[in-house]
Amino acid sequence: MTLTPAPSSTTWSGSLRTATAALLLALLAGCGDSQIHQAPARPVAEGGDGQVELRWQAVPDAKDYVVRWEDQTAGETGFPNVINGLTDTSYVHTGLTNFHTYRYQVYAGSGGSEGPGSLVVSAEPGPVPGSVEWTVVVTDGNTHKVYFPATDPNADGYRVYVANSSSALLGRRPAASYFEAEASPYVRTPVSAGAANYYRVIPMNGPRIGFDGPIVISSTFAVGTYDLAKVAPALADTNADKCLDLAAAESNCQGVFTAYNLATAGLDGLFAAGRTNGDSRLVDVNADGKPDIFSDVRSAATDAASRAILHINQGNETFQADAGVAALGIGGFGGTVLAADFDNDGDVDLFAPHDWNGTDGGRNWLLRNDGGTFTDVAAAAGLLTGPAGATYVPSGGQAVDFNEDGRVDILFGSRLMLNNGNGTFTDGSAAAGLTAVADRGLRLADLDLDGDLDLVRRDLNVTRRYLNTGGVFGAAAIVDGNATVQGEGLTVCDINSDGFEDVVVASNAVATGKGTPRLLLNVDGELIPSDIPDETTTDTGNLIAANDLLTCADMDGSGVPDIVARWDKYRVARQVLPLTYTLRIRVLGAGGERNQQGRIVKIVPAGTTGRTMTRVIESGSGLRSQGDYDLLVGAPWAGEYEVSVRFGSGWYTTTAEQGDALTIYADGRVVDGLQ
Repeated sequence: MTLTPAPSSTTWSGSLRTATAALLLALLAGCGDSQIHQAPARPVAEGGDGQVELRWQAVPDAKDYVVRWEDQTAGETGFPNVINGLTDTSYVHTGLTNFHTYRYQVYAGSGGSEGPGSLVVSAEPGPVPGSVEWTVVVTDGNTHKVYFPATDPNADGYRVYVANSSSALLGRRPAASYFEAEASPYVRTPVSAGAANYYRVIPMNGPRIGFDGPIVISSTFAVGTYDLAKVAPALADTNADKCLDLAAAESNCQGVFTAYNLATAGLDGLFAAGRTNGDSRLVDVNADGKPDIFSDVRSAATDAASRAILHINQGNETFQADAGVAALGIGGFGGTVLAADFDNDGDVDLFAPHDWNGTDGGRNWLLRNDGGTFTDVAAAAGLLTGPAGATYVPSGGQAVDFNEDGRVDILFGSRLMLNNGNGTFTDGSAAAGLTAVADRGLRLADLDLDGDLDLVRRDLNVTRRYLNTGGVFGAAAIVDGNATVQGEGLTVCDINSDGFEDVVVASNAVATGKGTPRLLLNVDGELIPSDIPDETTTDTGNLIAANDLLTCADMDGSGVPDIVARWDKYRVARQVLPLTYTLRIRVLGAGGERNQQGRIVKIVPAGTTGRTMTRVIESGSGLRSQGDYDLLVGAPWAGEYEVSVRFGSGWYTTTAEQGDALTIYADGRVVDGLQ
């Protein structure tokens, strides 16, 4: 078939041209393999080191593609160079000269025939930076400070992408707004109060873009206030509805609490006449799958009306006081109660430390659990009391297998007591470089992701960090606070799910006794203050509430932790933005018991180098507080994660990927989901 070209005319109408083109395509469609295809859409040329990567959209029924190109810097024109026989919709053009500009046009073909060419795209080969390893967004008033490692030798600048959804930041060149940054931090100002944004930082080298780094959030909160009984902020699912509850209130899985009727629930003994309630620990002491409540006191040990109570969960949102624990007569000015299987027999034991420096006979109690029956063995264990002086008074505490030998140790009262495995403990404080501090909260956490546990401690005014090197804590570094503020309370969690654990401390003005908790975001091991919204001010800005005890957990399933604070009443600072780049890990006994408190879990991402995230199964920690038993681990790096748990019998290792939820049993079984 011979086609006669239309006569040339500069007055040819658009409709006629369109009709003629349609006729030509229709005629050619009947010519067997000589079909003319439409132009490939959305071509992209991305420069690399000595190469250009080309991509385009597939053309229906096209059998192959042709790429025509020219080296514009070398003076070529007219696309004299041809690459034939491409069957994929991408091609890497190698052997090119760096810093030359190359232009490309792509054609779809079928049996030797070609349709019209695509739009012309160009690229300049040259060095390409990698991806940034981490990004942290700190809020300071109406400013977002975006921190990232600006150390890539191939980067001469950075793009700070920002969007209202994480999906808008996907891909190597996200379809989102961005700001140009020369160094870290990039300061974005002004932003509206309470602005909630997703960020991604990608390094640049000239026109060449690097690879996508982690998507992160600005930690932005909505605060809800609840008038609840004054118990310590301890969290567990007490009524089997998969929501995290408090000892005296239930949650609706959205971070909203409803107070129990204490009398109906059988918990009115917590506030009986003459009793001063202290810490509460939610823990399954009889291995029936229902968290029970052990509540200590804060009063003189000689005060017979103020004694610790163990409430056994009856499974119908009611509790019954345990006569055996009541008969022990546990009293005193209590610190942070710790729950863990200290003797590795499968039952969760309880350690209730008290101030031994007074004249009221206060001492510590180590309650060995034998099938739900408790015996005090503190004296035989070497834990009855400790050194004299206010710097040794037990306030904060944590049960943790510090030396990773499969036996859970105890940190409290400026002492690290190492578990010998025979019912006794040895003071390992000096060997660990632990100094004496009158703490108002402490926590072990792997702040620098080097695989070991660092220490954060709060005294009345100042928060300090002690980095761990080879099992020895280094010198104290003040990270927050001064003589004008004071606060009793500290908790640790990965508040923005970036893989680095952050710190929240209680903080009130000395002059008024009122204030707002302090959020210290972890920026590659350094702790930097970031705003928490102040929901406790009058129109004149005067603070009207005090804060003390704190914990954090994901209260609404958003993938990022929220802050639960005893702040005047109770307040939940719930994060506004969700994030799915996490791992959820539940560690259980061989029979499914929640009895692995204090165990070490190490998470090693393949997507970055030299990083190990070390986590501890919650036993009660900080200052008279308790977070979620399950681990919520930020997983910002793509690829596989190696997950290792140090059980009493040894290490067990498995693997996971972003978004996974795993249950790991002490006998080595791994089950998908949280069982």
